[in-house]
Parts: sequence; C-alpha cells; structure tokens
Amino acid sequence: MPKIVRLGDYAEALEGVSLIVGLGLCSNIYVVGRENATVIDTGVGNAMNPVWPQLSELGVEPTNVGKVVLTHAHHDHAMGTFLILQRADPPVYVHEEDTRYIASRLGDNLVKAREGDVIETELWPLTVLWTPGHTSGSMSLYNPEHRILFSGDTVFPDGYYGRTDGESGSQEAIVESLRKLDQLDVEYLLSGHGSPVFGDGNRHIAMALRSATRWG
Repeated sequence: MPKIVRLGDYAEALEGVSLIVGLGLCSNIYVVGRENATVIDTGVGNAMNPVWPQLSELGVEPTNVGKVVLTHAHHDHAMGTFLILQRADPPVYVHEEDTRYIASRLGDNLVKAREGDVIETELWPLTVLWTPGHTSGSMSLYNPEHRILFSGDTVFPDGYYGRTDGESGSQEAIVESLRKLDQLDVEYLLSGHGSPVFGDGNRHIAMALRSATRWG
C-alpha cells in the first residue's frame, strides 16, 4: 500500500499536511487538513493506489473531503478523483485550460480555476498560479505566508522540470512558468513526483530554470 508521510514531522509550517506517495506511474497526493480536507492531486486511481484506505488512515472520511484540486488533468494525477467521487461530493478545481480533458466526467463538481484565484483550505489559503508548459492548463498553488509551493509537474527537486512533449506541452511556456516561480519566495517545494523539499525551495526552482533555458 502507498506510504503516508506526515510532513509536519519535518517542518512546523507543514503541520497538518500529509503526503500519500504514489506507487508506480502515480503522482504524489497531498492532503491539507483533516476535518475539511483539501486533496491536491489524486493519483492514478488503480489497484495499487486506491486513495480511500490512505485517506481513512489519516482520519479523512467522505464527509471530511472538502475540496479536490488538480494541478493538471493527466491521468496519473487526476483519475483517483473518480474514486473519491464514488463516496464524496467535493468541488474539483481544474485550470480552465485543462478542463477539456476531464470536464465531461466531472459534471457539476467541476470548478474552473484561473490565475489569481484563492482556494481556501482548512489550514491556509492557496493562490492559483497558471504555470503552463507540461500541459496548457498546468497550475501551481502558493502560500506566501509560509512559503509553500505545490508545483505539480512544473518543477521537481534537484533542477528537474516537467516534460513538454505531450499534446499541449510547450518548452517555451515552461521556461516562462519557471521564470514566474523563480520570482517567488519558496522554502517548501511540494512537487507532483519526487520527495518534498523542506528548505530553500528557490534553489531547486533556479536550477530547473537554468536547465530548461539551456535546452529550450
């Protein structure tokens, strides 16, 4: 079963945030809060990544799922949403540029997100940053007070960044998105794959920007 990491054990600013580590070709799943939880990305939703057992272990039952936020609509980040919707009825936030891939299956649960929107969570607000490149509707979520960035597949630890060879990917766009993120004050970098960064997230973003610019 997927491993659960309580991030507050490593950084006080992340108290109340947990990571469900995806197995195989599955994204990380972040759970913010417990009583009115916000689930950021939901994984691939296959037999190895069933979502609900891990949410229950965290004390998050169907009535406690307040929101789902998808950093983009690729299946390894989004398909677990439909397991959640079998038992819960939360709004599902997707950037408007990616809704064409998933909107018909979400129905009334879909909320189209845009640059600058603020998504309230049980712990603190998250601002939507449109960061295209991996997909045209990729978005990151930022809390400036605690310097937390959920970066999806835009930027990863150690200077890596999202592939741009997919249907709506763009190397030029991801360079601009990395420039945008490079202007933020980021201590904690929580990406769609890979390990959390618990200090100096800016260094990892700057490395990715240099790499993307070099190969762009």
